[in-house]
Amino acid sequence: MPKTMTQADNFWYSMDDPVNLMVITGFWEFESTLDYNRLFATLEATLASFPRFRQKVVMPASGLGLPKWVTDKHYDLKSHLHRLALPEPGDKNELQNMISQLMTTGLDHNKPLWDVHLIENYQKGCVLFFRLHHCIADGIALMHVLHSMADTDPDAPWPEPRAFEKKNIKQQTPFFSFNTMISSAKQAVEKGQKINQTVVKEIKNISSNPESLKFMIKLASKLPSDVGAVLSKYTIMKADPNTAFKGKLGVQKKVVWTDPIPLDRIKALGKAISSSTLNDVLIATVTGSMRRYLKTRNTPINELDLRVTVPVNLRKPGSEFELGNKFSLVFLSLPVFLKDPVLRLKEVKRRMDKLKTSADPYVNFGLLSAIGYLPGRLAQKAARIFGNKASCVLTNVPGPKKSLYFAGEKISNIMFWVPRSGAIGLGISILSYNGRVTIGVASDNSLMPDPETLLQGFEEEFNHLIDIVQSGKIDQDPLVLHDRFEEKKSQQPDFESSRQSKEFQPGFCRALTQSKKQCRNKAVKGESFCRIHKKPSQKESLLNDVTQIMKDLID
Repeated sequence: MPKTMTQADNFWYSMDDPVNLMVITGFWEFESTLDYNRLFATLEATLASFPRFRQKVVMPASGLGLPKWVTDKHYDLKSHLHRLALPEPGDKNELQNMISQLMTTGLDHNKPLWDVHLIENYQKGCVLFFRLHHCIADGIALMHVLHSMADTDPDAPWPEPRAFEKKNIKQQTPFFSFNTMISSAKQAVEKGQKINQTVVKEIKNISSNPESLKFMIKLASKLPSDVGAVLSKYTIMKADPNTAFKGKLGVQKKVVWTDPIPLDRIKALGKAISSSTLNDVLIATVTGSMRRYLKTRNTPINELDLRVTVPVNLRKPGSEFELGNKFSLVFLSLPVFLKDPVLRLKEVKRRMDKLKTSADPYVNFGLLSAIGYLPGRLAQKAARIFGNKASCVLTNVPGPKKSLYFAGEKISNIMFWVPRSGAIGLGISILSYNGRVTIGVASDNSLMPDPETLLQGFEEEFNHLIDIVQSGKIDQDPLVLHDRFEEKKSQQPDFESSRQSKEFQPGFCRALTQSKKQCRNKAVKGESFCRIHKKPSQKESLLNDVTQIMKDLID
């Protein structure tokens, strides 16, 4: 029986664009060649046994409403499994070129939206390259599905046909509603506060008709202040500047990746510097490599903060095999302006810790789900609003901790990339496997034709941090005595003291601009500040902010 696609899955389905395909890609590397017949039998018994991988997407005849998952009567694994060979010398550079080309080829929407390429003649082994549309599932679910095909035993027998079909593997089940999501956010931020039940009814009944967005506008004043603050933030958040990472995109992409890095080396850095986590160290090192790269392009960086969108898993433990998209996106601002790597790491940790306790992931999931009800054109416009705010998509996924075997051969390395949206041209992926970490970069060829320079900067930044730790310099005086970020903060006008010594025009915002003049915006009714300068701790309605977001989506 056909199943209706969820609004979250439809969001990613409608995002497909020639310059940014919504396809999750990745590969498994083998030091030996795979037996093609055993590979075919394994895929038929495992991946193809999930009903979703034998279903295609069918749009409603009216063109309105959500698509449906319909079993493809003509499904044939042979049309999804392709066999290729690298040209000589069959090295890493040739593999990167081939994957870059495959990454820009769209999937056939007349068939289930996935395929697998067996790439032979790679060094002494081969590579299995996967392409799966984002509407099937998010990266967490797809990783678990793919890894479920592998074995922990190198001597595992050939799989029996349709072995997984007998198991009760849950398929895409209805996810929590927008109201439930907001309630989860409130519990994380302010326990005990409840959401007005009217929001449940209105959001639940929202349809593909853009006019229904008026429901959200009408009821936005009932959202609690922390939820409203997140929505308000996107109204006043400026877009990231165009750099080598963001701008007008082309069709061609380029991918590169590092050699695996031992986890122990990264963990040692985290313990030595402010008890940072492995994730903090990696993100701080990525920030440093972005700084190094922009310097090669003569981009001003002395006051530069660049945002990255970071996927956040919202799944409950044990539900990793449930297909569909059950994750959210948050914006993380990277302190590219900081020259000193130790201060940069500490600042990244501070920002990450703050983000972990925010309501952003839950509210953003609800907003993306609501957008998923819109027709494709409006949904794409909404995605551009998000995409223009950031310069990169940064993902960090923990992979298997021990070696895996597939079709009788050991998987020596794993890498993946997630799609970008809007004007974002850069994707950075971090994946751990068997005690090592691999960093992958996907860039837009017209903006950044040399992503290997970014990877080289990552390695230089990482080695520089190691040298600092081993030298013991981090226990001495601060390495950077002049922090532009703190200086800029100290130069911000003190509104409280300014108000005591200055007369303000009634009815207008009482905040001061950097030129020490009164803000020209009208104050929110009954308040002293406009919607931009209004204190986030106040509990009053943020109706105007949400209204502006919805207007941006509809206009």
